[in-house]
Amino acid sequence: LPEMESTFGVEQKSPGRHHIYDVGTHSLMALKYCPSKDPIVRFATFIHDSGKAKTYKKLKSGTITFYNHELISTNNAYNIAKRLRFSKKDIEKLTKLVRWHQFTVDERQTDSAIRRFIRNVGIENVPDILDLRVGDRLGGGATETSWRLEEFKKRLIEVQKQPFSVRDLKISGDDIMKILDIPPGPKVGEILNLLFEKVVEKEVENDKDELINELKKHINRRSTDLNQKTKQ
Repeated sequence: LPEMESTFGVEQKSPGRHHIYDVGTHSLMALKYCPSKDPIVRFATFIHDSGKAKTYKKLKSGTITFYNHELISTNNAYNIAKRLRFSKKDIEKLTKLVRWHQFTVDERQTDSAIRRFIRNVGIENVPDILDLRVGDRLGGGATETSWRLEEFKKRLIEVQKQPFSVRDLKISGDDIMKILDIPPGPKVGEILNLLFEKVVEKEVENDKDELINELKKHINRRSTDLNQKTKQ
């Protein structure tokens, strides 16, 4: 793999960075420590930094940067996978893992940021990208995990219990049309979006009975507002 051959000898150690190996050696060590037995996950772990050879830059301060290396690495991953005749499904998984391996773990991240991460990676790939991160950390001389990463894992579990889209609500458009006796149309979508926001903001549980009660409250509020405006 010429994309990987070029990474050996590319230094990474600089002020503020935990890496103790050059990029190529780090890639081998990351593969060694990756806990996954899935060959696609392991291959993604091996080539995740392949773009660093082309993005290497050393500043006057001595700091080494690899800005946007994940984008080059993703392109490399795609090209390598095509050459090796990977299946379309495997290419999609491989490129997603490489593209998003730089994910941020920050205790200040919002639920929407966590949901966006899950959408980007694919909910089915979340455990795999965490395995890649373990290999990446250990293969760079860091510890297996950190308190921030552990918090991030907890947040992932919590957020995955929440609906990700209107389709995940425990109430459907058909339910709303029956309850309100209205035909299909934009109004149904507006109500579903309203209920979705209520669930996301934890104002109501994603439970059918709870959502029906919230819907009735919403209709009653609307009726009250209309009556007050009529009297004015």
